[in-house]
Amino acid sequence: MIKWVIAQKKNNQEQGLLGVPVSVLDILERRGITEDKLEDFLSPMPKVTYDPFLMTDLRETAEALIDGADAGKTICVYGDYDADGITSTALLSTVLRRLTDKVFCYVPSRFSDGYGLNMTAVETIKQKGADILITVDCGSTSPNEVEYAKQLGMQVMVTDHHILRDGMDPDCLFVNPKRDDSYPFKDLCGCGVAFKLAQGVQRILAERGDKRFVRSDLNALLDLVAIATVADIVPLVDENRNLVKYGLDRINRRDRAGLDALLNVLDLSEKIIDSSSISYIIAPNLNALGRMDSAMPGVELLESRSGSRRLEDLARLTIKTNIERKSEQEKTARVCREKLAREDCGQYAPVILAEGAHEGVAGIVAGNLKEQLYRPVCIVTPVEGGLLKGTGRSVAGINLHECFEKCGDIFTRFGGHAGACGFSLKEENLGLFRERMQAVVKEMSEADPDVFNEKLYIEKELDPDEKNIGFVESLRLLEPYGEGNPVPVFCMLGATVSSVRTMGAEEQHIRFSACTKDGIHVGCVLFGKADQYKDVIFGAERIDVAGELDINEFRGERRLQMRVRDIRASRQ
Repeated sequence: MIKWVIAQKKNNQEQGLLGVPVSVLDILERRGITEDKLEDFLSPMPKVTYDPFLMTDLRETAEALIDGADAGKTICVYGDYDADGITSTALLSTVLRRLTDKVFCYVPSRFSDGYGLNMTAVETIKQKGADILITVDCGSTSPNEVEYAKQLGMQVMVTDHHILRDGMDPDCLFVNPKRDDSYPFKDLCGCGVAFKLAQGVQRILAERGDKRFVRSDLNALLDLVAIATVADIVPLVDENRNLVKYGLDRINRRDRAGLDALLNVLDLSEKIIDSSSISYIIAPNLNALGRMDSAMPGVELLESRSGSRRLEDLARLTIKTNIERKSEQEKTARVCREKLAREDCGQYAPVILAEGAHEGVAGIVAGNLKEQLYRPVCIVTPVEGGLLKGTGRSVAGINLHECFEKCGDIFTRFGGHAGACGFSLKEENLGLFRERMQAVVKEMSEADPDVFNEKLYIEKELDPDEKNIGFVESLRLLEPYGEGNPVPVFCMLGATVSSVRTMGAEEQHIRFSACTKDGIHVGCVLFGKADQYKDVIFGAERIDVAGELDINEFRGERRLQMRVRDIRASRQ
């Protein structure tokens, strides 16, 4: 059962500021955008950004990279295998190649290396001749691996954005906005941190009168930052929002050859790319590389150093890999559903042992099951050496990282954030982990009995003068949407239903018209949940319907449409 939470009107103005409708101002105010912040928020060229040198160790790291490059040292950029890691690696290696040709990248394998720094990879990097090892999007909880790299004679630098653990900070130059209070914005993604380091490099070079990497080169990297910021689901507010705003502009210039090749193969060459294009198309394709095999083709694609035919081949490989990912995802989902049906995996936080499941898609499946069950879900798969590798996803009210900290003695390794974590543990500890997770989450649910009730936050009931295309277009002032700045949801109460028809090969979608007491008909479309809602659509005299507003364009006509999130029988 989804609980509707309808916001109360706050703004008492009769007409908006800066040409913004009062209803939109209300939404902005609820999201913390007060009058003094409004102009920058709405500007196509916002100015809010922060001095990179406020971040601990960033100036020293930038200077060490420049000086190391000038001294002829070989630098390895060590990334991660997801979209944030791929873009981070491509970004920093692009910067360093402007300073030296002695640069190479290493992106670990999800299957043989695992997440983050590992001893074998460190040895391989040293054998390849690295003098400097710098991480992007990982390394915050790898003190032992950092020490080993130092013992092998490498200078080590860590740049990351993940949550820190007490006593686990690496003993090296360490750039992470979560380290202390000196940097005012804590929620950059890994690529955002790499960009701030690039910003530091550019400023130091400018101070020295060195033009190898200038401001225009820096700005050209913002497309990568936009992809990573949206893909990694960090809050799309404050500095992140501005980085994405500028980054989307760079993407739509189509001046990165590799990204342009990917968009062409995806038939998006004529489409304006927005944050949803990143979330649902670009990011899944990039993530698929690391989920199924090696993420290195993604780095090569985004560095754009190869010829056009090579870039097209890399783009097609990326899309082919994503198709394979979808197939494996369905197989793994089937295995997990069967396990849940016949085994006791845990009432409060299911922990599913999925033998034979594809490790690379376990996180997506855990996320889907989390939405269906509205419970934290962990999926573990056997790996070599008597270990299980796992991934977890959690609902809004339960911080998974805090849960895992209470189980920390069980793991051989874990890391992540509130909504998603990865971990490994010995096979014999699976039962203990499952038992401990149930106890921890049960305790949280007893402290907050409402935690397992999904909440749908609704801005307001639509007024008659808001049921039009003009209002939908005014809502675009809120874009780009993402974590912390979601697409606004509205409702219509006491509506009658007409013109109902099902769609899809399995009739899994429904389109209908909803008319409230004002006599205005609004077209509604419900995707993928026809079985869940058809009884109330066909059976209730009147319904309440909630959803997102958009414009349906068909055969040259543009009409208001609501993409339905929930329907209930009306009491009106």
